[in-house]
Order: sequence, then structure tokens, then C-alpha cells
Amino acid sequence: MLFVNLESFDSQDYARLQEAVTFLKTTDLTTTPLGRSHQDGERFYMQTLEYDTEPIENFDFEIHHHRLDLHYIVSGEERIDVAPNTNYVALNPCNTDRDLQYVQRPAVFNQVLLHQDDFVLIGMHEPHRTNGVISTPTHVRKVVLKLGR
Repeated sequence: MLFVNLESFDSQDYARLQEAVTFLKTTDLTTTPLGRSHQDGERFYMQTLEYDTEPIENFDFEIHHHRLDLHYIVSGEERIDVAPNTNYVALNPCNTDRDLQYVQRPAVFNQVLLHQDDFVLIGMHEPHRTNGVISTPTHVRKVVLKLGR
């Protein structure tokens, strides 16, 4: 499943998806170290995260200007909200070191419920917030592949 808004879709942004899926299938993600790893210059890196989910309203929407986010659930489950409309209102300047900018809550967004072995690919400039509880708080192990061009 690929869910995007046609106006913001750039097929070049998704050219590296097959490489990312191959990485997910051939890497033991239960043993990767927490934090950033598997860096390949500006093209690619992985963040391994572990946390307990919380009410999604506790989190702000964010965007990235230079990388796609592929969120893959190794264990647990979480809700992610994503707005395919890239017309956002910035709340702060972009943190260029982290390629991270917080934005106002979009008027319209979609709820994506991810369970073990599910992933969602979030495009550049697409507002999203993560770590949301689905029914009861759950411990999550997740990897986020940061895909540059």
C-alpha cells in the first residue's frame, strides 16, 4: 500500500524503496543497537527506538525536508497520524542537524495503525506524529529508515 496525495507525489522520492525493503528483510532488527546506525553517507541511516506508546495527542506533528521516513514495527503496535497535504504551518525553524521541524496540527490527517512487521513510508514535507497508543499502552521496538535521495 502506498498512500499519497497526487499533488505532493514525486516518484524520485520513492526510487529507493526496494533497497530499504531488502535491508529490512536481511537484517536482524531485534539486535540492532538503539540509536543511529548503518549510516551510508547522506543516502541512508537507521534509527532503532524502544518506548511505550502514549496518547497520540501528547505528540506534535513534524516534517522532514531531506529524507523519507520508513517506520517499521519490529515488535508491539502503534498509531501514527499522517497528513498527505504538504501545506503546513511551521512552529519553529528547521533543525538542520536532525532534519526535523515541528508544524501545526493539520486540519485533516489519517490514522495509520501499525502492528508487528508493518511499515509506513512517510514522504518529505508530510506532517506526521508517532508513538500513539492503539488500545492499551504497548512497548514498541521500531526502526526508522531515513532515506535520502
